[in-house]
Amino acid sequence: MIRCLIAALAACLVLIYSGWSHIQGQAKDLAIAKDRNSTLERAAASRRNTQRLLAQLDTEHTKALTDAQTTNNQLRAAVATGARRLSVKATCPAVRTATTTAGLDDAEARAELDPAAGARIVAIANDGDEAIVALTGLQDYINNICQKAQEPPKE
Repeated sequence: MIRCLIAALAACLVLIYSGWSHIQGQAKDLAIAKDRNSTLERAAASRRNTQRLLAQLDTEHTKALTDAQTTNNQLRAAVATGARRLSVKATCPAVRTATTTAGLDDAEARAELDPAAGARIVAIANDGDEAIVALTGLQDYINNICQKAQEPPKE
């Protein structure tokens, strides 16, 4: 009878130990799962932050590009209608004579550009403005998105 009790007690101890080992294994698995979950949550938060920054950069640079295009379209229209004329500094020594009035020597001589040439200059300025906005956008993307992606994650 005592042998049966000892055998039953030994069997119970083996079952308890086996159950305890199984519980400890599950606790380790749970700890690993929690660690992986927190890593994934940090990655998701980083991705959301990156997406927010991208949306913000896109909004800013799209607005800057739209503003530059609007300004240049207004200038192009003003040059085309003649409401605005483009001119450049000019000197023409053959035209100047010694009979000019004394106070006009400091006056700046200007030559008006042909409207077609003015339109081409406005188009070139528009291209330059668009290129500057695009370059600024790319620089902001590199500085705010790409370089931050290469930084080690903060724990």
